Amino acid sequence: MVSIADFTLPAGDFPLGRIFEDQSEATLELDRVVPSGDTVMPYFWVQDPAGDLESVRVLFNSLPELRSAELLVDMGAKGLFRAEWEPEYLGIMEAIAAADVTVLAASGSTDGWHFEIRATTVEQLSRFQHRCSELDIDVALARLSQLSETGSDTGYDLTPEQHEALVLAYEEGYYDDPRAIDQTALASQLGISRQAFASRLRRGYRSLIRSTLLSGRDGDRL
Repeated sequence: MVSIADFTLPAGDFPLGRIFEDQSEATLELDRVVPSGDTVMPYFWVQDPAGDLESVRVLFNSLPELRSAELLVDMGAKGLFRAEWEPEYLGIMEAIAAADVTVLAASGSTDGWHFEIRATTVEQLSRFQHRCSELDIDVALARLSQLSETGSDTGYDLTPEQHEALVLAYEEGYYDDPRAIDQTALASQLGISRQAFASRLRRGYRSLIRSTLLSGRDGDRL
């Protein structure tokens, strides 16, 4: 069985969380992770209401855990960054690689970090937690669900969490005009952060588009 696990950890336990010390309203969302030689390069979006992305870049470049951080896209209050990790500071990403699990979504705010991880066996999740413990990373399992290895029980390649978020948003009037509810309130109903809820919606949209509008086409953009 394929397992989907939600893990949380304190904001300060992931190096990129240093941004919250100076910019408490900022939020981060992982876009993708690319292995590169002896390190990894995570791509992530930073939402900063202050619109001072250059200060964010300078802060990230000052972190000893990073070899470099580059601002690739500057949209004012939102920007796409690429970071290159120092091998000795891989932290939770080392645990992810050691357990051979897949990160479906990751987001962070002053409330902490949320990682949505997929594993094909329970043993992988155990290895992930064990490696985090060895590295003194304070992860906590918030939720665990299972789906068949051939696809989601909900159809359209949706995970149960994505299906739950999309249906809840529809039933509560999130797609009405004007909207009857916001993402913060919806996330509260599920007991997760707004960033985690937004990530589930976004990835749910991708799965729906891929399995319907793009059905039959070869390949998939990561």
